[in-house]
Amino acid sequence: MTTRVELERTLSEMPGVHAVKVVGNYNLIATVISASFAQQDEALRQENVWKYLNEMLGSGELQNIEFIFTSTPEENAAVSSLSPID
Repeated sequence: MTTRVELERTLSEMPGVHAVKVVGNYNLIATVISASFAQQDEALRQENVWKYLNEMLGSGELQNIEFIFTSTPEENAAVSSLSPID
């Protein structure tokens, strides 16, 4: 089972990744920000990230990863600049 720290370290080492944030203790949710995602649709982004994780960690280590968000720095900045919903 992968820990939050292990997942964050592994994703941070993925080529082209600018930033990673992982939350949770057992059911892990990650956000991966990379400029390399700019020309990729969401399906290709997900395929590349999960393929990388499978190669680095092995399929047995992926069981407690709940979800991985993928975005470019520009997409992340646009979402971060939104006002909270009241």
